Amino acid sequence: MISEEQLEAAARSYYDYCDGSWETLNPMAQSLYRTRMRLALNTFVATLWRDIASAPKDGTAVLLFNHIDGRGDYTWLDRWDPEYGRWIAAPKARATHWMPIPPPPGSS
Repeated sequence: MISEEQLEAAARSYYDYCDGSWETLNPMAQSLYRTRMRLALNTFVATLWRDIASAPKDGTAVLLFNHIDGRGDYTWLDRWDPEYGRWIAAPKARATHWMPIPPPPGSS
């Protein structure tokens, strides 16, 4: 998900934030910073918009996205109704992407 260039930039940036010198950091420690950044960034990317084909169809509430030419971008909270095979709040909408509902503020 994350390129090696993005990973390297994130690890260096984080270590710089810690007031260290990446260039003099032990290679084993550099590897540990890269591993931490890979885990954090992959988790972050996993919460971004996903193709609608992968949306859960078990009634789980999700955020949906649709762009309508000339009208703009729309997002809404909805859940799939397996009995009727459609979204409940906007059954005629043609969502193109979805994402899990993020945790509420202050919950982490």
